[in-house]
Amino acid sequence: EGEGFGPSSISMALSVLNTGTEPLSFTAALHTYFRVADVRGVSLHGLGGLRYEDNTRANAVETQPEGPLSIAGEVDRVYLDAPAEAHIVDGASAIKVLKLGFPDAVLWNIGERAAGGIKDLAPGEWQHYLCYEAGAVAKPATVPASASWTGGQTFSCVDACDALGKLSLGK
Repeated sequence: EGEGFGPSSISMALSVLNTGTEPLSFTAALHTYFRVADVRGVSLHGLGGLRYEDNTRANAVETQPEGPLSIAGEVDRVYLDAPAEAHIVDGASAIKVLKLGFPDAVLWNIGERAAGGIKDLAPGEWQHYLCYEAGAVAKPATVPASASWTGGQTFSCVDACDALGKLSLGK
């Protein structure tokens, strides 16, 4: 269990049916908020070397350094052509994220400085979540006339040591 479907996994999908006679283009993201002990202690694995649009810097395109990503403050990024698998590691636990059909991945946390601008976010709550979600953001998805498209993501709870061991072995 924990490596796919089962009691320690959850999946969601978005399906689009184009009943029209012209192609249908759209952007979408499957917004997910993961509760974490403290976002400043979380690491995200699987994005090293990828290009991303940094929405905190007027959509500047940057390259993610190799190795795990740590969150130090506000982050709002769209990772372009993100891999199907990534891992969110929070202490001894980890979440394996598998995405299908979506080319991009969005990473977001409001950070301490901007958190006061969100009315339904209590003081200090910014540090207890991380958003990582499959998306078609940088380039819209296109569904041909009389066709359908489906994208989705699955989250599985895994042991952090197991996840990091597989990552270091390249499996």
